[in-house]
Amino acid sequence: MLKRLWAGTALAILAGVAAGQAGAQELKIGVIVSLSGATAIYGDPVPKTLRLLIDQLPDQKIAGHAVKLIVVDSESNSTKAVQLVRRLIDRDEVDVIIGPSTSGEAIPIVPVVNQAKVPNITFGSAEPVTTPVTPYVFGVAPYDRMGIANILENLQQRGITRIALVHSQDGFGQGGMNIFKETAPKYGVELAVIESFAPQDTDMTAQLLRIREAGKVGAVVAWAPTPGPTILLRNAAGLKLGLPFYLGFAQASNAFLEQVGPAGEGAYVSSLPIIAPDVMPADDSRRPEMLALSKQYKDKYGVAADQTVGHALDSFLIVKGAVSNIKGPLTRTSLRDAIENFKFCGANGCRAYRPDDHRGLEKSGLVMLQIKGGKWRAATNP
Repeated sequence: MLKRLWAGTALAILAGVAAGQAGAQELKIGVIVSLSGATAIYGDPVPKTLRLLIDQLPDQKIAGHAVKLIVVDSESNSTKAVQLVRRLIDRDEVDVIIGPSTSGEAIPIVPVVNQAKVPNITFGSAEPVTTPVTPYVFGVAPYDRMGIANILENLQQRGITRIALVHSQDGFGQGGMNIFKETAPKYGVELAVIESFAPQDTDMTAQLLRIREAGKVGAVVAWAPTPGPTILLRNAAGLKLGLPFYLGFAQASNAFLEQVGPAGEGAYVSSLPIIAPDVMPADDSRRPEMLALSKQYKDKYGVAADQTVGHALDSFLIVKGAVSNIKGPLTRTSLRDAIENFKFCGANGCRAYRPDDHRGLEKSGLVMLQIKGGKWRAATNP
């Protein structure tokens, strides 16, 4: 059902298939995601999506290579993630690694995969994951800078000029805070209050009370991985704070909707469109394919697709396209080289990797969603 997307993203794939048919070895794909722990909501959809897509391949092969998926659980732990990546490289001898789920796990993996010379298609959105560029690490998620710009543009359109920023005290949250400080003035937005919390914190009432005391704040922006924003919104509901909340793409998941419940009503979320493909413009060429994948996923697994389904789709398209374009033996290095020259349009936008840009997004494709009646809806225009 995704034939149009696969055919349209890179016609050169078809030319490379025939060349790789004879004598092809197994293609081993390592997948490291959070299947348990604090960030488990980001992990489960990834292997499910990859298996769904692999099952649709003729004989479950890419360019003649039988595909083997090896999935490991990082347990939302960066130390564990590094250990498992080493295991995937040394014991399982994978050709490519997809994941991990978060920037906090992705950053310490960068030197490991580069030293071992194994291509890594990572979901980490923090700038240090792919900036500066390193040879073997490629990002699929938009930079956090793109999600922040999406939020600031919406605030500007709504005439909100003073905000409170609440961020987590980790790589993702700290990086986002720095970008907000740098870019907010360009949109005429003042960071009137800046609060933070530790990833293990279970109550944020104190931060919200300080925001209330500051006064004249038009909105609260939370930049952190889940579950922090879930706790923040529940505490805000208990305090009847009465301010609009803006959240980053880290909260664009159906699991977040379930976690936050009624406390999330009205919150704005900068998101990639796979979570609600019906909000995509009718003239977006990706819309039919995103709708198709969303339906396939729900039909097979009984739940709606979320943002990490899109990350998994784009990772699959990258591996499929790059492997099919290899002229000669499939090695870790030949696969890396093929990824670095790959261009396509997918769930997260249109992308063209280059030696000086391993994120490659020419356009992020982010949309602004709003939680209404416990569901994702297109945000109303200002």
